Amino acid sequence: MSAVAEAVAPPSTAMVPAVLMFERLAANKDVDVAKLERLIAMQEHILAHQARAAFNHAFAAMQAEIPTILEGAAGDGGKWTFAPLEDIQTVLRPILVRHGFGLSFRTEWPDPSTIKVIGLLTHRDGHERTSEFLAAADTSGSKNAIQARGSAVSYGRRYTTKDLLNITTRGADDDGRTAIAPTPTPTPKAATLHPSGYLAWLDALRQTAQRGTAALERAWYDAPTALRRHLRTTNAALWQDLKAIAERRVS
Repeated sequence: MSAVAEAVAPPSTAMVPAVLMFERLAANKDVDVAKLERLIAMQEHILAHQARAAFNHAFAAMQAEIPTILEGAAGDGGKWTFAPLEDIQTVLRPILVRHGFGLSFRTEWPDPSTIKVIGLLTHRDGHERTSEFLAAADTSGSKNAIQARGSAVSYGRRYTTKDLLNITTRGADDDGRTAIAPTPTPTPKAATLHPSGYLAWLDALRQTAQRGTAALERAWYDAPTALRRHLRTTNAALWQDLKAIAERRVS
């Protein structure tokens, strides 16, 4: 086990003995208050270091599981495609949970014309990482004031999610121009270009590929025909990638 791995321990196991020690020291009239404060500061530094190490260790493991996400929505009459936030979260949620991460957002209004979205990636051991997105309200088209702000907030959440987790999408996700010259939100029909349950099945298929060719083939033939046809039609290269990954594993 590496030195970093040995240092990684949940705060609950490292903090309780320290709290009891500080309680005993605080009750001792002979203890120098200045020294006690320095000890507390040192303990806080150690716990912060452990939490950061645990975050980095888990993040590296999680990155190996995060796939390239399909762009299942179209904008500007089909001129460009992008991955909607709900599609990204559908793929990410089980991966985040497995590795002890949580993703949340905070919205602020620095001034009446500016929206700030802050994404927070937190780990169960206490460390967190943030990403900020600033934009004006999306006032294009026929949006009212509330819709304009909601559109900017939605884009900010998607942007910070991709930034925090190093998300890549298959195809040119160039709808960032929305921050300059936004376009109306795609209709639900345009945003759903894949069969129901497709993204969850694709995530499970990626995990199965890690177990070898035999497991991947069983999962493939057990899946509904519509899902298999959709993958081969829209992303044949990804299916070839999955088979190549499976072949490198012991079946």
